Amino acid sequence: MFGGTTVDRRLAPALAVLLGACGNGIGPPAPAGPRIDYVDGAIEPILGRGGTAVVEGFGFGAVQGTGGVTLAGTSGGPVPASVAGAGGWSDLAVRITIPDSAVSGLLTVTTATGLHLTATVHVLPHVRFAADTLHWQSRVAFPSAPVGVGAAAAEIPAGNVVSTTLYAAGGAELIGARLVPDAGVYVARALGGGTVTAWVRQPDNADPVQSRTLPVPRAFAAVAVATRYNSHFTGSALYVIGGVDSAGRAQPSVLAADVTADGVAGRFAPIEPLPAPVAGATAVVRRGRIYVIGGTDSLGRPQRFVFVGRLAADGHVDGWYVQPLLPTPRAYGGGVVLDDRAITFGGVADSVPPGGGLDAATTRLASSDTAPVSLVSGFFAGSWASGATLFPAPRSQFATLDLGDVVLLVGGMYGGVATNPAETIAAAVIGDSLGPFAGPVGTATIAGQGGGTLVGPAGVTWREADGARHGLVIGGIDLSTGLRKSGVWGF
Repeated sequence: MFGGTTVDRRLAPALAVLLGACGNGIGPPAPAGPRIDYVDGAIEPILGRGGTAVVEGFGFGAVQGTGGVTLAGTSGGPVPASVAGAGGWSDLAVRITIPDSAVSGLLTVTTATGLHLTATVHVLPHVRFAADTLHWQSRVAFPSAPVGVGAAAAEIPAGNVVSTTLYAAGGAELIGARLVPDAGVYVARALGGGTVTAWVRQPDNADPVQSRTLPVPRAFAAVAVATRYNSHFTGSALYVIGGVDSAGRAQPSVLAADVTADGVAGRFAPIEPLPAPVAGATAVVRRGRIYVIGGTDSLGRPQRFVFVGRLAADGHVDGWYVQPLLPTPRAYGGGVVLDDRAITFGGVADSVPPGGGLDAATTRLASSDTAPVSLVSGFFAGSWASGATLFPAPRSQFATLDLGDVVLLVGGMYGGVATNPAETIAAAVIGDSLGPFAGPVGTATIAGQGGGTLVGPAGVTWREADGARHGLVIGGIDLSTGLRKSGVWGF
């Protein structure tokens, strides 16, 4: 899938037009028929009861009239999904709330003219994560001791089971006073209760066609995975976005490879690059789009750039679109994209070395920025504005764990970090609002179990079929010793 070049893909549409012009057909193409294209930005999405979803397609009708949307229900028959107000129905999109009694099966849009349009969806129960009961547990250690590794999870539903594969790519080792990026790619499988199998490094090979690691070292890159269950892509692919190279400079590259539940299935190849070099950006995958927010340039200076990339049916990025600038340059912070709003928080405002460094004098941020996002297009619907101060103290270089109703921040640099007073802090998500972070939360800390005071760990979350949410943090630097850690901690 990704063995060709970006140029080949860009020429393909034009070639198709030329070939079509040489055929016997005369006149415009046949009009498109009514259909469902995607639900919640995916071909076959995983939805949560009580959550919001958007059905995209064509021919739904300009007004709802007697039309409606149903899903399979627990009683065996269909259950209606509420449509979000007068603006929730158009010819191209319908916005709904997933019923509490919905189950996996067919979603059906019935138009006012009596057409029935269907799509397959997977529905999970809604389970609220209780931050006060958080108990960090040691998991299988990582094969190396990374900082700046990127991690992502692919959830694959099959019947009553959701299988999850975890991917980790890049990272760096501290050799002397210098961080040296790595090209390694590792894969593990999630097991029941949040445990994971051993991490397996994918094959290195001097022949680039046979290698399943990155073709070039990267650290502090964003990592994302796309499947038919979270995007428009009919296959499965892993993306490594931006990051620093062996010289410590941020790059605009995007590297992609086909993956399976068991590992990397093809070589990594460059695809559509970012408009500018980026490292230490906040990256969020939501409804088939990749959001890249902030980060540093090739000289380590925090930036205000925001890019949105749409994943196409062939797994390539259908363009990186430049969005409104952040009010405040920031890097090595965090963020979330909710239904109609994006929020970014924390990070550094000063020029920093790769990874953000361990200098307590660096200017860090406790503030947030926020902007409206279109649920249907995925693009920003307005400018960013300065938001509330969400942190009890300025903080950067933490792992962000989005757990639906709750967002956790783990580790990082902040005032008093040497005594580890607030290893994990939590904020509640209510609709399109994110509350202030507070803590510490939980009943057992990573540091209290010998895991160190972590700066720069990677974080990843996933769901099980019963709706339970799990998370991991991987690696990082122990501030108390200055040494990299191979620990993996989860819940």
